[in-house]
Amino acid sequence: MDGVSLDLQLLQDKALFQKLKEQSDVVENLFAALANDFPQSELSKFHPDSKGTKVSKGHNLENAPYQVLDLVREFDSKKGFNIRILNWWGQGLFIFVYMGYLTYEKKFFFPANLLESYQDCKHSSPWAYGSIINGQTAIEVQNSQNLPKNQDFFQVFKQIVPSSEISETHLMLKKEIRFILDNPY
Repeated sequence: MDGVSLDLQLLQDKALFQKLKEQSDVVENLFAALANDFPQSELSKFHPDSKGTKVSKGHNLENAPYQVLDLVREFDSKKGFNIRILNWWGQGLFIFVYMGYLTYEKKFFFPANLLESYQDCKHSSPWAYGSIINGQTAIEVQNSQNLPKNQDFFQVFKQIVPSSEISETHLMLKKEIRFILDNPY
């Protein structure tokens, strides 16, 4: 292991790790509050096969920690639907809307302001966040009438610019989710 050394100052920086833990907890609490705002009884009215909400986290999404809130949680490539809030450390906060191809074919309603602010992932995998977010395959959704050939799902995303005031970020995300749920396919 020549040329590799331990950064002892970093490893012993308790204040840094405490701050990271505190901020991680803030995001997890935000996601839990949002999950509570949208109970299974409401989600199943929107999408009968809803599996509810789930908050999860990990430490290695393309070398960075992340936290996720999934609402509806139906990832079937035919009839699926999911709203995902992704907090990806070092990349940002994003909302993804996933639809299986039959759900999409039911003409999910995307009003003008969604068309202006969401981007089509246009990627063969709904999980290729680095490629999607960095614009390698994402193009704006403009008058998309048909699901692209060879694609068994449709997904759009939007970056959310959070406020340092957690209640404002909560309200912003809640409005975004509410808007999606209030305009059913």
